[in-house]
Amino acid sequence: MSQPVVRVVGIDGGGTHIRCILADEEGRTLAQSEGGAGLLGTGKEGTVADRIVKQARDLASESGTSLPVDALCAGLAGVAGRPAVRECVELRVREAAVARSVLITPDYEIAFLDAFGHGDGILIIAGTGSVAVGRAGDGPLVRVGGWGSLIGDEGSGYRVGLGGVRAVIRAAEDRNPPSSLSESLFGALGVESVQQVFEWSEGVTKAEVAALAPRVIEEANRGDEVACKISARAVEGLVQHAEALARTVRIAEQPAIALVGGLVEPGGLLRDRVVLALERAGFRTMPDRVSPVRGAVRLALER
Repeated sequence: MSQPVVRVVGIDGGGTHIRCILADEEGRTLAQSEGGAGLLGTGKEGTVADRIVKQARDLASESGTSLPVDALCAGLAGVAGRPAVRECVELRVREAAVARSVLITPDYEIAFLDAFGHGDGILIIAGTGSVAVGRAGDGPLVRVGGWGSLIGDEGSGYRVGLGGVRAVIRAAEDRNPPSSLSESLFGALGVESVQQVFEWSEGVTKAEVAALAPRVIEEANRGDEVACKISARAVEGLVQHAEALARTVRIAEQPAIALVGGLVEPGGLLRDRVVLALERAGFRTMPDRVSPVRGAVRLALER
């Protein structure tokens, strides 16, 4: 009897780590694991590719599966609009001979596939970064946002965390009203002065800034005026993503929206506010949790 067809899948879990599933031809999980960061940036193509290869090999070893498997699909943040980066990662993974077919695609594509299949809908991702995609009928998948920390990422954990740090600096210089954010973020960073905040900022990563978002949102929940304004801007930014997509792709009345990412998935700190704002704007939010890795398995099986 021939060995069942299997697929190896790796994805970016909000830009902070890679989730992998090894599945058979029915999409049933044979093994799964989590690894290092999957967020692509300048010069990180080789590192991310090597992590995907290692995850695939570890899963194959754990499950007793011979390599190469039939297909590997990895949905990663940072490949959209960057074909050279995508090709670099694909080539490196392909050269490692862990799969006969290799597909590197944006993380939002596999998440959308799990949420809506090949149907209509809008997907919003709000984790470390942010992006939204939508489709109607047999049209293409259209993206709004996803332009990175310098010129985009509205409504993301990075933007919320950065807003909190900026508010602390302004409060120290009497440019902002007093805020409980100062004590909270000083404690989170283990610093005692604005000068130390500045020193911290010089070598900080995007993920480290985004890690401050829960502190900001918690202070907003306690009624801090400055934190409330930061949270409100984040919610507004995500709703604007959805409204722009609804106009662009011409989805029917009350389009369905799926929410993915640490801030907005079920249990996320901003989910209730975002859901309420979206419903007020005429959208219908899907209650179920989206599994991007499951979408990646499906995409691998369709190749």
